[in-house]
Amino acid sequence: MATSDTVTVPHDLFPQIEGRARAAGTTVDAQTTELLTRALAEEMRERNLVNEVRKEREALASRGVYLTDDSIRQAIQWRGTQVQSQ
Repeated sequence: MATSDTVTVPHDLFPQIEGRARAAGTTVDAQTTELLTRALAEEMRERNLVNEVRKEREALASRGVYLTDDSIRQAIQWRGTQVQSQ
């Protein structure tokens, strides 16, 4: 595992990280690593989802079905109104 001798944390974030570490029974270093790991994993999940949607959009386009960002937004809004009316 790589190590870092010094990481500068903004003054307003340190108490939050320290509080989380205390509540979790871990060190500030361990809590910081946990937070970074979760954030990077979420970013990777989002990137993978975008790639999957892009592939599906391309597959549909190859069959003559074109989805624009606007049509996707409209479908999401329509679905939201359907769920609310149930």
